Amino acid sequence: MNLRKIKTIVVKEFKEMLKDKIGALVIFVVPVSMMLIFGYGMRLDVDKIPFVVVDYDHSSLSRELVYKLSSAKEYFRFVGEVASEKQIDKLIFNNKARFGIVIPPDFEKDIKSGKNRKVFIIVDGTFPYRGEMAKSYVVAVINQMNLDRLAKVTGISLPLKLKTRYWFNENLKQEYLMASGTMAVILFMSPAVMASLLIAKEKERGSIYNIYTSSITKIEFLLGKQIYTVAVSLINFFIIFLMTLFVFKVPFKGNLPFFILVSILFLFVSTAFGLLLSTFLTTQVSAFVGSIILTVVPSILYSGYLTPISAMNKNGLLMAHVIPTYYYMKILKSCFFKDAGIVTLVPYVVALTGFYILFFVLNVKFFRKRER
Repeated sequence: MNLRKIKTIVVKEFKEMLKDKIGALVIFVVPVSMMLIFGYGMRLDVDKIPFVVVDYDHSSLSRELVYKLSSAKEYFRFVGEVASEKQIDKLIFNNKARFGIVIPPDFEKDIKSGKNRKVFIIVDGTFPYRGEMAKSYVVAVINQMNLDRLAKVTGISLPLKLKTRYWFNENLKQEYLMASGTMAVILFMSPAVMASLLIAKEKERGSIYNIYTSSITKIEFLLGKQIYTVAVSLINFFIIFLMTLFVFKVPFKGNLPFFILVSILFLFVSTAFGLLLSTFLTTQVSAFVGSIILTVVPSILYSGYLTPISAMNKNGLLMAHVIPTYYYMKILKSCFFKDAGIVTLVPYVVALTGFYILFFVLNVKFFRKRER
């Protein structure tokens, strides 16, 4: 293997990138844009839900209920009091409220006399998950009021109380998971797209025939393309990693040198996968579309980005384990949130190494050095 020939390929690609300023700009702008769009746009948190109240009772107990709901500012945003249920419907229709509470007449009087009294909630069901969460938040507040009142009336303190402590993501911030998980998706997609376009571009231009007839070997050619792509992608890695830390303020608890080394390995896996695609695709358009579909979609659905892998059926579990992003996502989340030891993560590193060897061997096998 001639290192000088590999260096020549790498230098050639860098020179072409510098000449194509728009292309170079796209290489760095797309990952940053995706980081911002996915990091801010893929939040699944349901908080600060706007709500209104119809209070037919206007008693101290009804005001207490409204106060308890409106004071939970992390979950609710009190829009105001309205006169009737029709106005609740109108506000929900105009997207100014997501639910409304209806407190019936004689609410306090009936409760003090020992009667059961119902509080009605009208919920926007356009987004079922958000509607269910809104209802559960209200139920939690009302249940707490019931317990407090029961303890007050009977004079008996509750014998069992629940104290919750969350590990790894103490404040349950969904944006932490989205921002860090987006890193894995981008680092699989962007290098793969870039690598697939390199060979497809040469096929379209016809310059690939220079490679077919030259003395450079398949391994030298592929390594040259790959080293260039990894070098450029490494810049993107540090940019989006710093964005994760300082823009999205995701805490990093793991071993930084280890995480960087594993990320470089993952970049080699991504670029090897992109080169493999380019051996079967002849145009830049097909290489671009194919690499996007085969990297982004599986990474989002089967890597643990949105839902835990353990919640999937057998087919989903099988799909997850044949996608490199799944193993990198495990390492990434362990480094960001858990400060997991290196020994614990070795099986995932071995899996990524196996993927790289497999992809590179397939590249060498399927890339044709000379036209037949």
